[in-house]
Amino acid sequence: MIYERSTLKIASDFQVKEIQKDEYNVDLIIKVEYRCVNLYFDNFLKCINSRVQFPSVNSILIRFCTIEDNNICTIHFLSDSGIHSTIANFEMDYSETYIEIRNEEFFVDMKMGAKEILFC
Repeated sequence: MIYERSTLKIASDFQVKEIQKDEYNVDLIIKVEYRCVNLYFDNFLKCINSRVQFPSVNSILIRFCTIEDNNICTIHFLSDSGIHSTIANFEMDYSETYIEIRNEEFFVDMKMGAKEILFC
């Protein structure tokens, strides 16, 4: 599945569902069913060897702004069904970045990188 809105682009083996939207924000939920999520970034800090790992993630919540020229989103890794169950979260500028979420046999790979190398 490919989700596109504004300059946000997500390629996912999982369903990307809009769960809430208002005048300025959209919340997306991606259920990964209590799996380990391996997070990879292109051009990440050199001190991180390969990935950041989040065990037992129920869902990934992505909240992004629909206001023109605001390309900031927050990504939350949830241990349960509500936003108050966030294990970790971070902000990112998605104007030049893609998000790819792939279902692997025993885990989920989540990759963030430059849009020109999308879906390699």
